Amino acid sequence: MSSVVAGPSTQPVLEVRDLRVSFEVSQGGFRAKRQLLRAVDGVSFTLHRGETLGLVGESGCGKSTTARAILRLVPSVAGRARVNLREDDGPPEWHDLLGASTSQLRGLRQHVQMIFQDPYASLNPRMTVGSIIAEPMQIFRLGNRRWIEENVEKLMREVGLDPRLKRRYPHEFSGGQCQRIGIARALALDPKVIICDEPVSALDVSIRAQVLNLLVDLQRRRGLAYVFIAHDLSVVRRISHRIAVMYLGKIVELADDHHLYAEPLHPYTEALLSAIPIPDPEKERARKRIALSGDVPSPTEEFAGCPFASRCHKVMPHCSEVMPKLLEHRPGHWASCLLHENDAAGAPQKSDAASSPQ
Repeated sequence: MSSVVAGPSTQPVLEVRDLRVSFEVSQGGFRAKRQLLRAVDGVSFTLHRGETLGLVGESGCGKSTTARAILRLVPSVAGRARVNLREDDGPPEWHDLLGASTSQLRGLRQHVQMIFQDPYASLNPRMTVGSIIAEPMQIFRLGNRRWIEENVEKLMREVGLDPRLKRRYPHEFSGGQCQRIGIARALALDPKVIICDEPVSALDVSIRAQVLNLLVDLQRRRGLAYVFIAHDLSVVRRISHRIAVMYLGKIVELADDHHLYAEPLHPYTEALLSAIPIPDPEKERARKRIALSGDVPSPTEEFAGCPFASRCHKVMPHCSEVMPKLLEHRPGHWASCLLHENDAAGAPQKSDAASSPQ
């Protein structure tokens, strides 16, 4: 079992650099010209032990594709993703996820697990709950039959399920209970990183808080690191230490949760935050909402300037001509917006090898 970590440490556990995923698509019929759809376009971030990095944005911005590319569930065309298997705070022992052979990748997946969005679709309906949770331990031959059975019961108790229900099937459980089963399965191999792909979006509002509280509690006790994907910024704020905002396959802003919510730098982030409901009716009526005009551009388009320019409420004449860079404007606060490039220009910039978000 991993050691207890009270909060994020400085030890990196997952590093993603310039990750790119593209698909060929055709529009207009059988003989139509095939186009390149850039689903993920140069995503970089570092995840630390005991930390939760929230990944947010509109549907289709590339959040889930980023997660699947890290685990090689979809192929990437460029970039790097690697996991640190060092147990202590010494120099990282990096292992490449994207360049690993099939046999190497199988071993590395023990350390990076995933919780999927649909709790019913992610569980085999023909297997009992006990068999579902036991399967990863059996595949990796972690112990004998008795040891695995004991650990299945222990994991069920840890996620708030009665071990006496281990011989039941997924259809006999509610959505929230099925997601707890998925969490127990992800914990079965004692991973260092868990990628949570919208794990509460398919659940009732009353159940979401329970599952989020469970994830936070597990993180504190096991020292887990999460990449938490969602489109609901209020949910992300509940669980995340840092938040990365994605738009059209790119990270446009990355900061700790306090600074991102208090002082967003990118107009797209401002618009997303303005859509979060406020429980106080008077404050809700008084505040100004930012309505984005137009539709999200196609990811098959080539952009000379900022991809958000056509919808931005703060657009400037040169925004459609100059592509903004993701720069560190304040310590730990990154944004790609021409409005603030002068703020970063006066500060000494890191070299290209170290200029990605840490």
